[in-house]
Amino acid sequence: MIAIRLAIEKDAAALQEIYRLCIIEATWQIRTPGTIPDFAAVSCGETIWVAVDTCDQVLALLAVQDEHAYIHHLYVHPAARGQGAGRVLLQHLQAHLACPWQLKCVASNHAAMAFYRHLGWRELEMGTGEDGAYYLLQFDPL
Repeated sequence: MIAIRLAIEKDAAALQEIYRLCIIEATWQIRTPGTIPDFAAVSCGETIWVAVDTCDQVLALLAVQDEHAYIHHLYVHPAARGQGAGRVLLQHLQAHLACPWQLKCVASNHAAMAFYRHLGWRELEMGTGEDGAYYLLQFDPL
């Protein structure tokens, strides 16, 4: 069973570890372990939701810029993928943040693009950033 709650201070190490693992294994991003930013710094001022298991272990994180309805980060621990944590985080967010939402997804991140398309996100435009080409995606369930 997956539960959703706001991140708390004791989650900081788990958030950094999920972020680190996801960045390291991302084939579309070229970063060495020593160059991975601090998750707390890159998500400063954002609302951070976590998906946790029955032992309150963090499985996934979702960082949102509420004022823009913009999802800045959605990462699932590699060992927790396929269990629905990302989907449950997004479903939970619907009760807390009005749609439409937007996010950027690197075009070569094929797994994430498939995930978002499956959930009904649509591509608004394409751009180029530090990690290469990306899509600006939007979700509006209505």
